Amino acid sequence: MPNADRPPDAAPVIVGIGGSAGALVPLRELLEALPIDSGMAFVVVIHQTPSGQSLLPEILANSTGMPVSEIHDETKVEPNHVYVAPRGHCVTIRHGVLAVEQLVERGRPPLPIDLFFRDLARDQERRAVGIVLSGTGADGTIGLAAIRAASGLTLVQDPKTAEFDGMPSSAMAAQVTDFVLPMAEIPARVLAYARGVTTPARTRKVPAVTSNEMERILALIRVRGGQDFSAYKRDMLLRRIERRMDLHRIDRLEDYARYLEHNDDEIETLWRDWLIGVSGFFRDPEAFQALMHSGLAALLAAREEGSALRIWVPGCATGEEAYSIAILVLETLEELGKHLDVRVFGTDLDPAAVETARTGRYQEGVAADVGARRLKRFFTKEEHSYRVRKELRDLAVFAVQNVLRDPPFTRVDVISCRNLLIYLIPSAQQSLLPVFHYSLNPGGLLLLGGSESIMGSEEFFSVGDKRWKVFRRNDATITRPPIRWTNRAVRSLGGATGGAVAEGAKLDLTETLRRQLAERFGPPAVVVDYQGQIQQIHGRVGDYLELSPGRANLNVVEMAREGLRVPLSSALREAVKTGAAVVERAVRVKANEDWISLHLAVGRIEDKRLAHPLLLVSFESASRIRPLSERASKRSPRGRKSDRQAQLAAELQHTREDLQSSIDELQSSNEELASANEEVQSVNEELQSSNEELQTSKEEAQSLNEELNTVNAELTEKLRAFEQANDDLLNLMNSIDIATIFLDDGLRVKRFTPQARSVARLIEADVGRPLADLATLLEYPDLLSDAASVLQTLQPSEKQVPASDGAWYAVRIRPYRTARNAVEGLVVTFIDITQTKRAERVQAARILAESIIDAVREPLLVLDSALRVVRANRSFYQAFGVEPGEIDGQLVYDLGSRQWNIPRLRELLEQTVHERIGFNDFRVEYEFPKIGRRRMLLNGRPVSLKDGESAELIVLGIEDEGRMASEAPRASEVPNT
Repeated sequence: MPNADRPPDAAPVIVGIGGSAGALVPLRELLEALPIDSGMAFVVVIHQTPSGQSLLPEILANSTGMPVSEIHDETKVEPNHVYVAPRGHCVTIRHGVLAVEQLVERGRPPLPIDLFFRDLARDQERRAVGIVLSGTGADGTIGLAAIRAASGLTLVQDPKTAEFDGMPSSAMAAQVTDFVLPMAEIPARVLAYARGVTTPARTRKVPAVTSNEMERILALIRVRGGQDFSAYKRDMLLRRIERRMDLHRIDRLEDYARYLEHNDDEIETLWRDWLIGVSGFFRDPEAFQALMHSGLAALLAAREEGSALRIWVPGCATGEEAYSIAILVLETLEELGKHLDVRVFGTDLDPAAVETARTGRYQEGVAADVGARRLKRFFTKEEHSYRVRKELRDLAVFAVQNVLRDPPFTRVDVISCRNLLIYLIPSAQQSLLPVFHYSLNPGGLLLLGGSESIMGSEEFFSVGDKRWKVFRRNDATITRPPIRWTNRAVRSLGGATGGAVAEGAKLDLTETLRRQLAERFGPPAVVVDYQGQIQQIHGRVGDYLELSPGRANLNVVEMAREGLRVPLSSALREAVKTGAAVVERAVRVKANEDWISLHLAVGRIEDKRLAHPLLLVSFESASRIRPLSERASKRSPRGRKSDRQAQLAAELQHTREDLQSSIDELQSSNEELASANEEVQSVNEELQSSNEELQTSKEEAQSLNEELNTVNAELTEKLRAFEQANDDLLNLMNSIDIATIFLDDGLRVKRFTPQARSVARLIEADVGRPLADLATLLEYPDLLSDAASVLQTLQPSEKQVPASDGAWYAVRIRPYRTARNAVEGLVVTFIDITQTKRAERVQAARILAESIIDAVREPLLVLDSALRVVRANRSFYQAFGVEPGEIDGQLVYDLGSRQWNIPRLRELLEQTVHERIGFNDFRVEYEFPKIGRRRMLLNGRPVSLKDGESAELIVLGIEDEGRMASEAPRASEVPNT
């Protein structure tokens, strides 16, 4: 039965599942817990050996009722299906269609999970879900970051429940996970997210909310999160809010605002989500090539040797963009054979991203973007990550900066601001472009994102590359200052350059305005600030106000029609100066061809939410007077004369009133000017005094600056010495080839040498782990107790212990002493003594063999492969009357009077040497000089001795036949062989 919560025609949420070693068991648990009609599709990418046939589809088919199939080219994703990546292939997705490629064809490291997750994020955006299960390495981390940036859901298996925690721990360290959960909780979380994404009623709720809730959330972020996002586009912010609401299963924006008020962690998570800090090395490589061809290469070639080159990357995220430009510049300078003082400034609003950029350590998935040649030249491998080399890190300086509010960098040659402007409202974009113009040197370059433009600021920049948005700075004069000044209320009115809008203008004044107008019977009115700038209009005010020609000006005095300007200015000035509740005037205004008798009222608006008081100006019409020509045509000559006199008298009276008003205003202005002049003189005296103090402070600052320069030079020298000592220490630790582990006073790992990995399974993440948690290859159960004993007694310990692979180690535990002779832990060294142990065993075997030879009663000779005497036993010396050592090194044929030089014996010995076949009972009868005529039986045996080198020996035994016959007569003759 289909899922009732999902429309039948909705595109499925696609869940990418990645893992390696140990992922099969949690993967089966996940599929067993999911319903077969969830409406989702699942793509499984597991690390497998490239060769052979995969049995994974058959295994997973036993864990779910959904169809499970291996992916082939052009596989359209269907809901309620499971797709498995084939061995030795990577999976891509475009428009919901899966395809496979050979990993070797991409020329990239085997990171199939990252490759698929990044494709999935680009293709599905919010409908993408990434899950990382048990596995070694860091594959999947970069892919999860891409999914999260695209508003998808990211989950990882809790490392405590994973058989191998490398991949989950890597994703957690990179802070790209929405949830870290045990396997039992992951299915429910995925199902809840999918229902929120695919339910149409859910997606219609957020855009319908009032702006008050959005302003409430922005205020929370500004006050408690310390970040101001008022200049960001509301649609983008709402999309990211909607994602957080889906994750927390919240349906209404006002409920989410209340949730934010009680969860500071969610406030920080939300504003970090708003920043969308996703970057990559050489993202859009064509854009970097366009930057070089559009002027950067020529700029580098024209610079003098040793001169400065400054580059600014605002919104640098985790620093990949800044390092990419630095690599490009260094490569070009190497081709030119030139050296410049290069400085790359990267700034971002996210402190965590800036710290990552400073560290310069990235997951191994960046190798796919950098390329093998640059990877070898500019990076070093560390476990499952790559670190930017020191020569490249030294060029880059990273800092936290709000580019909309903080002062910009100046005298820069290149600005790369890609995909920042698209998130800002148009007014913020228009304020940033003059800042960039101000920061750039003449002829400097500006690189924007593919969807950004310089619209509205064309006078500042010329186009270098239209497609890839490379612009060159023009020598235009900035018509408005790039620095945002703080507005202040000025107690003056009039003038075409009225002050900026007060902070109170941002508030909703509808209710306040309605209340004030109700008190005055609702005539047409406007709300103005103390500078006379109109903030809000109520009713039809066209008979009293009109726009003046030229640049738009909303100053109410400048907009006043004929007859209204002087009394309006006077009333506004009186209201501001005296603070009167209401100031009234009776005036006549000319509207088109008519004169209107008007009752003008100006009153103050008091509201606690306002940063500064506002004024309400209302216009109440008394009567409308017909034009003179119309009245004259209907009157008699006497009446017309009388009307004419009355009109002239009225106009004269009106003129007198205007003149008197002007005189009053002039006198008031003169008084204010006199007062202002006195204030200016007083301020001038204060400024002179302050100038003297500043001069003294300047001299003190110069002295302090010299001291700081001296201290800085000393610190620089100490830092250089420290770096040299650190390099020496690292090289020493790597060259002594001794496994060493440094422990703190809590028996936790502080540092270890690379050779220590042969004794214990150590990785970089093990720094800080207790010694008791380490798995070693040694059969040394007392290691922890011995370490604790040494730390307590400060008496070194040394033991020889075997390892599980047959090796032997001398384990030495000594206190770690500082330069002040303070004990701050232990140093544990593991010295491989396997060869020494083997040599001792061989030496013992030699001694044992010699003792056995001397104990044999029959004469024995030990010959080498050249048939020279190596050893003779005591019985031989006694039997043949030879002194010990007398015959050592002689050929057996040369012994005595060459009585052993028998052709047949020579053949048997040669056969024993080459064919390793012994012989028995070779009879020799000879008259020996010292012992007389004797009959003997010779027996030869080959012997192999291994002592570093293999030695082939022959043991030649001699039996006295006569003596044996007298003791035990033979029954038959043994044939010679």
